[in-house]
This record gives sequence, C-alpha cells and structure tokens, in this order.
Amino acid sequence: MALELVKDTRCFACGDDNPHGLHLTVEKDGEHGVKAQFIAVEKYRGWSNFLHGGVISLIFDELLGWTTRHAGYDAMTARLEIRYRNPVPLGTTVNFKAELERNVKGLLDIRLTARMEDGPVVAEGKGRMMIIKRRQ
Repeated sequence: MALELVKDTRCFACGDDNPHGLHLTVEKDGEHGVKAQFIAVEKYRGWSNFLHGGVISLIFDELLGWTTRHAGYDAMTARLEIRYRNPVPLGTTVNFKAELERNVKGLLDIRLTARMEDGPVVAEGKGRMMIIKRRQ
C-alpha cells in the first residue's frame, strides 16, 4: 500500500482550520529538535482541576511528527512511551520539547520532555517513528 502523508490545516493538534483543535504552534529548536508551548485551559481538564494526561500524550505525538518532518522524512508513530512526573494545574503554561536521538534501519528515535514554565518536569517520553520516505 502506497502511503502519502500530506500536512494540512485540519490537523487536530496543529491545524488552524480545525475549530475544535489545539492550534499548537511547533517551532524548530536547534538542529535536531522542535518545541511548542501549551496553556492548560479548562476545556482540556482531567480530574481535580488538572490537565488531562491524554493531552500531553497528544502533544508528544504531534512533536514526533514535526521532528521527523524537520529531519527530512515522512514518518508515522510506531511507539510512544510516557512517564508522567507531576500533574499540571489548569492555567499552567507547559513547554514541550522533542529531539531526534537516533536514525537506524528505517526508524527514528526521539526524546520528549514537558516542563512547567517555572521548571518542574511534568512528563518525559520517547517515541519511535517508522520512516515512510525521505522528503525532497
């Protein structure tokens, strides 16, 4: 099956034309990484006035895609592992980072971190992306 990955404006995480999405802005960060900032607002609430952990997972997955794109590949998530460290109170700004660590045998390994603006790590992760093709 031929697979064509097309970046469009309807993506739930980063698409400007998705009225229900996060509208996340992802920026290049150094030679092999990307970063994004997110404010934990009420509509993404989990239990007890904290950000739902699935939102962190979603943003990590989005950063995997952007990291591989900036590295020159079309790729899809093969694996995502997350270790949650601290809850994120609603209203908190969280800084997300991803960095490509390894490219081996058609797989890209990426390290992920999420940190509250004032410093504490809220989650760490690692992802593995399956390379679909090298981008032109």
